[in-house]
Amino acid sequence: MGSLQRAPSFVTGGYKIDVRGTALDVLRRMGAHDAVVASSTQMQGALLVDCEGNVIKRTTGDEFGHRVGGDLEIVRGKLFEILMARTAGVDVIFGHAIASIAQSCDGVEVTFRNGDARTFDFVIGADGLHSNVRRQIFGDESQYLRDLGMYLCVYSVPNFLHLDRMEVQCSGIERVAAIWSTRDAVDAKACFGFAARNQQIDLRDRAQQEETLRTVYADVGWEVPRLLELMPEAPDWYFDIAAGRHGHMGARSGHPGRRRRLLRLTDVWPGLEPCPHRRLRAGR
Repeated sequence: MGSLQRAPSFVTGGYKIDVRGTALDVLRRMGAHDAVVASSTQMQGALLVDCEGNVIKRTTGDEFGHRVGGDLEIVRGKLFEILMARTAGVDVIFGHAIASIAQSCDGVEVTFRNGDARTFDFVIGADGLHSNVRRQIFGDESQYLRDLGMYLCVYSVPNFLHLDRMEVQCSGIERVAAIWSTRDAVDAKACFGFAARNQQIDLRDRAQQEETLRTVYADVGWEVPRLLELMPEAPDWYFDIAAGRHGHMGARSGHPGRRRRLLRLTDVWPGLEPCPHRRLRAGR
């Protein structure tokens, strides 16, 4: 059993993740539920403001996150630490990625970009919106990706508003800006979501992405000018499309008669948190 990480080292930080429904049962069966509760964000509330900073509405953290009952919220990096601490017998390989995946009578043949090759019974891809595993098995993402013309950007900024487990959000037509800070966080996170349906933005060009944000939010007041001013100094940077998936993507199987060999791939760059995970299986 192994885990392949494209990043050269353990990646911390990231966005907030809501844990709901079946995921709560999974955490309990893993023996990780209490640890996630103890490390949850414990967001105390949220403020909705207009473009001049006037408070429109105040809500609790759970109301703002649409959490009910036993729902939990935790920062991605902290959840990763908890889950990694509960793995046993797993080889974690950093700084590598898959070059090819092929089905065989013996299982799933995986060749890595450094030339090494191994056989597994299962390959589970948890490598984000632009999944390399999905592309290797099912073809180019354009077959399954539906561009909604929406973009999301998240990066760290100093907590200059001295937020304590609070989020402040300014919403307008086809754009939103927010800043929030979770429990024990030294910095805060700036978050922007906006529509740009008639514009092609290069997802590998941070300079273009920054310029787009300045253009889209040029007339917004509140704390947005300061967030944009701090943007070039952010040590982490996440910018991607908001997308939907369509079409059927089936499973491929390996040989059922042996001890299971599993490869889990998390294909992320340092400082980037993955989009919600989607799993693809090769094996049975």
